[in-house]
Amino acid sequence: MLKSATGLSTERGRIAPGRAAGFSLIEILVVIVILAIMVGMVLISMGTLRSVDPVETEARRLTALLELLTEEALIQGRDYGVEFFADGYRFLSFDPDTGLWSVVADEAVLRPRDLEGGMRVALAVDGREVVVDAQDAARVRRQDEITPQVAIFSSGEFTPFELFLVTDFVTDAWVLRGGMRGDLELVPPESQR
Repeated sequence: MLKSATGLSTERGRIAPGRAAGFSLIEILVVIVILAIMVGMVLISMGTLRSVDPVETEARRLTALLELLTEEALIQGRDYGVEFFADGYRFLSFDPDTGLWSVVADEAVLRPRDLEGGMRVALAVDGREVVVDAQDAARVRRQDEITPQVAIFSSGEFTPFELFLVTDFVTDAWVLRGGMRGDLELVPPESQR
C-alpha cells in the first residue's frame, strides 16, 4: 500500500479497517434538527412581515397601485383615473381621440378590485364628500357615462382626494391622501387618535 508524505494512503476505495462508510444516525439527526430550526425561523419571520389586518393590506396595495399609475402616466404621457365603488375600485384610461374614459383591461396589475371582508370606501374629493355607488350598478354604465372620481394626469398631478378604507369600526379607518402635486400619504388608524 502506497502512502503519501502525510502518511495517508493514496489508494481510493479502500476503507480503513474498523471504520464503516457513510454517516452515523447521530450525524443525520443533528442535520435534520438544524434544518428544522432554520425552516422554523424563516416561517416565523415571513409571518411577521405580512400584515394580519386586511384593511392595512388593501390600503398599502392601493397606495402602491396609485404610485405605479402615476409613473405610467408620466412615462406614457396619458391621463388615468380611478373609479371608486362602495366595495371596490377600478382603473380607467382617457382616450383623447374619443374624449372618453375606458376601463383598463389589458394589464393584470391594474385589474378591477373588490374589497374583501366587509371593507367599504368613503371618499372626499377637493374637500367634499363623494357618494360612491355600489359596484354592480356602475358595471352596467354606458361607455360615455364612465368617469373617474380621482384623475391622475400625465404631468403626475392628482385630483386632491382623501380616501377612507373602513370596516364596521370607523375609528380603525386607514386614510389615503392624494395631493395635487401627486404626493400620496397613507395614515394608519393609530396616527389619527
